[in-house]
Amino acid sequence: MLTDVLRTLRKVRRINSITVVSADFDVRKIARMMHVHFLWEGKRRGLNKGLRLAVREAKRQGFSAALILPSDLPVVTADEITGLLQLTENYSIALTPSKEGSGTNALLMRPPGAISPAFGKSSFRRHLAIAKRAGISPRVVKSKGIAWDVDNPEDLAALRSLPLRNQTGRFLRTMEFACPRA
Repeated sequence: MLTDVLRTLRKVRRINSITVVSADFDVRKIARMMHVHFLWEGKRRGLNKGLRLAVREAKRQGFSAALILPSDLPVVTADEITGLLQLTENYSIALTPSKEGSGTNALLMRPPGAISPAFGKSSFRRHLAIAKRAGISPRVVKSKGIAWDVDNPEDLAALRSLPLRNQTGRFLRTMEFACPRA
């Protein structure tokens, strides 16, 4: 899925730089293969601490915005990401909720660090509250492909039933599943 998300991001002309943040050096191999930057978050730093490190790096490099996407978005398209960027040009914060509505599957910040990332359980509500406390009116953009994340075996089974023409789809067609197809 990471490879598919990176391929999708590389198709978005408005994105100047892509960085993968992880504590896993095997992920660094994927980042190198995909010709994107890798930022080692350190040992057991955690998702939000790792993302804050990446946001600080984006600020240091002078980027005007930072878009955070998880790597488990196997149906996201370049058009959806381009649409998100276009719809939110005049907003400091933009969010796309997960398919369940409780998680955040896209967080756009202008400038980087406008709010602090707070991913995890109920992150969508937390991000909205953090933006409100900062005096920022966020833009919420619903997007089917950005919303579709993989959280459990049922999600994989449902994903398997889709006609995916990417690496995730090819991989899923080779897998045996304990749960029935969706």
